[in-house]
Amino acid sequence: MMPGTQIKVIVNNPEIIFFACFFTSIGYVYVAKSAQGICRISFPYATDEDFSQSVLKDTFPCSKHVEANIKVQRNNAALKCEIAILKQYFQGKQVDFDFPLDLSSGTPFQTMVWEKLREIPYGENRSYKWVAEQIGNPRAARAVGMANNKNPLPPVIPCHRVIGSDGTLTGYASELHIKKYLIEMEKGISNGDSPQNTRNKRK
Repeated sequence: MMPGTQIKVIVNNPEIIFFACFFTSIGYVYVAKSAQGICRISFPYATDEDFSQSVLKDTFPCSKHVEANIKVQRNNAALKCEIAILKQYFQGKQVDFDFPLDLSSGTPFQTMVWEKLREIPYGENRSYKWVAEQIGNPRAARAVGMANNKNPLPPVIPCHRVIGSDGTLTGYASELHIKKYLIEMEKGISNGDSPQNTRNKRK
């Protein structure tokens, strides 16, 4: 899809969703922004059209459609600040994701899980059981995993930092090798390694 191409869908309120992308060592990272804030981060994606369709499908499910138009269009300038911060993260730098987020696509339970995930420190891991206990529902480890799978904003909502109770890497929407990459990148930087040294250790 060429820059400026628009896709329309019927939803509750008229709105324009802007998106942009940038290249990293794990492929293209796509970022979308609503009037409320960043609403979708996905990687790796190959084309603008694939990402645009996924934004419409996942952010605006058909059950919510009424008479109105939503436009999804590329606008690099609209996401300049957010892209700059995300680029630093994927370059192996510890950053603060201090831009507004739009979590309106999530259920109350999913949103509660996602907010708890943001409390997991950079370079550290927690178990699904830990997350379930922290939200006051210790038997909900499986539901936590499902909420992780629906996370719209990795790595801002760091679902990659959640692992099995036995230390195994389980479940990641962008595939386990990317989860492993992000965990090792963060652990390397938090331990004082340079990004280059961290990459070399993975070879």
